[in-house]
Amino acid sequence: MFRKVLNTGPRFSNGVVRLISGFAILLYMTMYWKASIFLPEFVFRDSDKIQSQIGGSSTYQDTSFDAVAKFYSSLGSVGTNLFVVSVGALFIWLMFGYSKRLGGLLLNTVLIAPCVFFNLFVASKDTIVVLMSIVLILIGRRWGVRNLMVAAVALYVGYALTVRIYFALILAIAVGAWVFRRASLRLKTVLILAVLVGLYMLPDIAYYVLLHPRDMAVDYLVAGSPYGARTGFYNLFAPDSFAAFCADYLYAILKLNVPVLFYPGPKEFLMLVFVWIAVGSVCGRTSDHLEGTGMGAIDVLASLVIGHMAVSMLFEPDLGSYIRHLSSVALFCAWPLNSLGRRSGSLCGSALIHRAPGSSEAPMRTPETRAPRHA
Repeated sequence: MFRKVLNTGPRFSNGVVRLISGFAILLYMTMYWKASIFLPEFVFRDSDKIQSQIGGSSTYQDTSFDAVAKFYSSLGSVGTNLFVVSVGALFIWLMFGYSKRLGGLLLNTVLIAPCVFFNLFVASKDTIVVLMSIVLILIGRRWGVRNLMVAAVALYVGYALTVRIYFALILAIAVGAWVFRRASLRLKTVLILAVLVGLYMLPDIAYYVLLHPRDMAVDYLVAGSPYGARTGFYNLFAPDSFAAFCADYLYAILKLNVPVLFYPGPKEFLMLVFVWIAVGSVCGRTSDHLEGTGMGAIDVLASLVIGHMAVSMLFEPDLGSYIRHLSSVALFCAWPLNSLGRRSGSLCGSALIHRAPGSSEAPMRTPETRAPRHA
């Protein structure tokens, strides 16, 4: 279905793609300076905590908010605004750069909107994650999969040590997902059994450590946050056993990825579309004849998205927080989507090689690739 949507409509020329990107960046910059007027207050929740630390408060001393506050404080007020706008503009430019047809443009717009809304109108922890995604995309496009892996490990470990320790778990799951995606059916079966046995062998306190943060976050949203928790939810069972862990995790999968089952409404439907575009972008499998054309790097990025989703479903307390964190790596979904669109044409007939945007390998010239590429 995604390939059909991606190849809907006429193919855009380089000039059209750049015009769309430029207009979107101009619109974003214009809205950025007036963000406080039209954005809901909950968007500024984390940013306000960071600003309070910059202002000398000790409420969040030695937390992730304090660590990020030190970074933004070093930039100053003007520098912070320029930093956020620069990250936002580059993110939009790269995202729309992967829009080769009208269908792809629409899908990428759905991916762009929540990231800009949640992460690129304010200076937050996720703004830095968006910058990390930009860096990794550029490295993957220019220097290939090995350098991308090294950079991903360095950035995720560094972010885990300074801001969010659970990014180490995201990286670990991403490594497992990468191995799983490239494994044979027999090895995949062994890996699934090994993971289940490993989870079963964990002490009961481990299940509590992994899942209890969701209950604590919902308690805060209900009692301590002025923004409430309309889509917040507790764990279904006390996370004190393997069976309870499995039930709670499956419950979170449904609540966060199929929200219309629990909160039927237009916002939830749009969030559902966003989540399933992200899922669809990482579930496509590369063909052997396309290896070496950026597909190795795409596998790495897709595995990182899987890591983000898997870890977020452990502790995210509500739908908005889940979308906010997942949208920070929306750029990792755009390249795989673009690849799916290209593959739909290349799988017919002989093995024609198409180049991913920015790849160093030269593509075989076909009618589909003769138009100049938008960088």
